[in-house]
Amino acid sequence: MTVNLKEFNWEQIKQTFWDLFIQITTIPAHITSGEEINLTEKPLWLLITNIAFWLLTAIMMWFILMLLWKTISVFR
Repeated sequence: MTVNLKEFNWEQIKQTFWDLFIQITTIPAHITSGEEINLTEKPLWLLITNIAFWLLTAIMMWFILMLLWKTISVFR
């Protein structure tokens, strides 16, 4: 299977990654009781802990999906 790189919508991909970056670097107002917190303007440890949280969440989801996939493949 060959993939033609022209088939990708690079602008949409770039926008998606930018939205993800904004999601990692800001804490929404509904979580912080009314004030949005921009982590790039706060101490560096706060940004690092937020990135670590998202990374750990992604790793846990990957682990759960792999465990589910392996369980399903055993019963086929």
